[in-house]
Amino acid sequence: MNKGLTSRQKEILEYLKEFIEASGYPPSLRDICARFNIKGPNNARKHLDALEKKGFIKRSAHISRAIEVLGESAKGAVLIPVAGRVRAGVPHLAVEDISGHVALDPDFFRCREGFLLKIVGDSMLGAGIDDGDYVLVRPQADAVDGDIVVAMVENEATVKRFFKKDGMVILRPENPWMEAIHVKEGGKELSIIGKVISIIKKVEK
Repeated sequence: MNKGLTSRQKEILEYLKEFIEASGYPPSLRDICARFNIKGPNNARKHLDALEKKGFIKRSAHISRAIEVLGESAKGAVLIPVAGRVRAGVPHLAVEDISGHVALDPDFFRCREGFLLKIVGDSMLGAGIDDGDYVLVRPQADAVDGDIVVAMVENEATVKRFFKKDGMVILRPENPWMEAIHVKEGGKELSIIGKVISIIKKVEK
């Protein structure tokens, strides 16, 4: 099953599986160093590089500490981080921004490098997004008219429909009782974090 791996790489691969199963998220480089008495995170990273090159794991360029174990042992599921908070600037989630992980089937949710965000409020009811739902977000710094985006406005995250007109960005809610947000295009107070590509509905008990 682990043909082509060195004994140390096999040990690290098994450790990744066990850690993810027990904790719900991947270990850090420091965790790997401590477990195998490896000197320095760069040396631990080299082992991960080898595992990825040989097709046993996949890592995300956008999300810190994101490691997906491939193959039957992973049961085909992808661990997607749940954002406890979102920062302004370049689309990126740091470890401290993540509140947990959810295993999703990549055949249905085609965004391995995405993240989940829990919706609070009813500003997007008309788009079928209710309070308590989760949205799957693909990190990107731009959008086109009609996209539903996660945007940072004055350091606060909001989910709205995106439009541009006459040098202004319009973040429009899907609720007739709420007003749109108008921000000057290119202004420092606005940044696009990502595009909403799927909605995961809450299920009432």
